[in-house]
Amino acid sequence: MRIHYSLQATVLAALVAISAGAAATARAQKLAVGAKPATVPVTTKSAAARAAYEKGMVQREELLYIDEGVRCFRKAVKDDPHFALAHAALAYFTTDPAEETRERAASIRDLAIASSGEKLLIRWFNGTKNGEIVPAIAAMNDLLAKYPNDKRLANLDAEWLCSGQQNFDRGEAVLNHMLQTDPNYFPALNNIAYCYALGGKVSLAPAFMDRYVAALPNQPNPQDSYGEILRMAGDFQGALDHYRGALKIDPTFTTSQLGIASTYALMGDQERARAEYPKAIEMTDDRATKLNYRMLWAMTYYRENNPDPARKAYAELATEARREGFPVQEAECHRAMALFDSDVKSALAELDAAQAAIVEQHVLSAADHDTELATILQTRAFIAARAGMGDVAQKALEPLAEMAETSRNNLVQESHHSANGAVLMTQGDYADAISELREDPRNPLSLALLAEAQSKAADAGAQETLETLAAINDERMETAFAVPPARAALKAAQPTAVQATGHRGGPLR
Repeated sequence: MRIHYSLQATVLAALVAISAGAAATARAQKLAVGAKPATVPVTTKSAAARAAYEKGMVQREELLYIDEGVRCFRKAVKDDPHFALAHAALAYFTTDPAEETRERAASIRDLAIASSGEKLLIRWFNGTKNGEIVPAIAAMNDLLAKYPNDKRLANLDAEWLCSGQQNFDRGEAVLNHMLQTDPNYFPALNNIAYCYALGGKVSLAPAFMDRYVAALPNQPNPQDSYGEILRMAGDFQGALDHYRGALKIDPTFTTSQLGIASTYALMGDQERARAEYPKAIEMTDDRATKLNYRMLWAMTYYRENNPDPARKAYAELATEARREGFPVQEAECHRAMALFDSDVKSALAELDAAQAAIVEQHVLSAADHDTELATILQTRAFIAARAGMGDVAQKALEPLAEMAETSRNNLVQESHHSANGAVLMTQGDYADAISELREDPRNPLSLALLAEAQSKAADAGAQETLETLAAINDERMETAFAVPPARAALKAAQPTAVQATGHRGGPLR
């Protein structure tokens, strides 16, 4: 898993010591006449806070042990309440929107105490979250120029580009440059494999996974990551083998247990998936993560075309998320109910509730607000277009167009293109709709509309688009909604070819 990692205590202690030694070397270099520090200097009067921050960064960025990393950042700001960089890191990595808002404010409050490098990194941490993406990108570019040998900085940047912005080409470029400098830097091996897999180049990922496993043969995360990437490629048995391999190394490795559950869900064994998800839910203490896992459990009912228990579960989760202060999870529950609701009027009402959750809840970063709102509006345009409701689709497009004019958020831009394509479809302008929908190539809803527009325009690309859509294997609700019909359509259109390749309406490999 690209966002979670655990280690045996002895290995972790050794790696922490190595990184701490590197930090000490960097500080010594700074004292030398004319020398530049190798890494961003850290400003705190507390040795305990410094150690906690460094351990947090090692676990989060180098080992991807998320929960422990966040706990370390919390300890750092407790040991030194004026540690600006630790406040910014905690704000960036926490899943709690209230904590994020509070810690970001604390980092700004204590900014004057920080070094010049820290100020740039704080600007990047905060800017990627509060919507100031252009200054954030400028800050990171300055950091990379000032500290060209700081691999952690480059890895942070690449991870955000790939996972946060879906800017896979740029993320790949940063990671490839890093691996030219250090071919064995294992966080980059992990992240570049995900960049390739998520960017539609999954065939390039296994070679990096092999190197990642070789670099850390006795740790669970390489096995976990390999499992997820094989699952993306449709190799479900291979995925299960790797997930189980990770659990043999560490039986408490949460994301591998989740991976087993989701793999069974993608295989169509929803009953087995429902038995496996609670094990993962029990293995994490993070409230937002628990909600996310329970939403995946509820999705199994929609996957088996059993909407009543699904709707009941999502309604209960939406209420719980609202009570606990998680507006994104609340909105996602309503969006799921909308997407799978055959009654268009009821579906649009659910999207109203989803949008209200985002608008009414003020404890939410600008990035999370804009991304979720854009996703809701895109879903509204999709449902409206499918129902032939051009006026509703147009009303969804209008606020998205306003957001897209000023936002540098790639997800906002892609949602805008998709919604515009949906509107153009309702107007019968299939050629322009095709052009717009191609700007959102990884969203199953956009791909479904694209295939429909291409079919109506007698575009030869419709078959390829359906094949691309049918080959998607991930946990998203959009995948659960749009992929099964695409596979059914391919099977109906080409039964002989489907049988010849071994695909019988199931996952493509």
